[in-house]
Amino acid sequence: MAKQLVGRDNVEQFICHEEKKIYVGQTLILTPGAKDYLQEGSIAIVYGDKPAVELKEQQDSTVSSDGDLNGRIHQLLKDEFSITDSALISEVTQKVVDKLEKLK
Repeated sequence: MAKQLVGRDNVEQFICHEEKKIYVGQTLILTPGAKDYLQEGSIAIVYGDKPAVELKEQQDSTVSSDGDLNGRIHQLLKDEFSITDSALISEVTQKVVDKLEKLK
């Protein structure tokens, strides 16, 4: 599998501007200059492949409209911590809920 070097001069083509993120999968290598450019532009670096559109829509549909705790934790993990792995999101959510129930 060939890897592609992403530098300051070509980093723009890989940025997902609507999310202000860049997804760095196994085929991309970021140069220090590209990392500086991303930091200056407040672009988050997410190590892993960009989630498929269908997966994102499916995860968004799991958040209920009444703002339940699980849904809010899911959104926080995705939006604030750039965690896209649904198994990891579920695991962390369960641990948070268990910990909160112990505090009652």
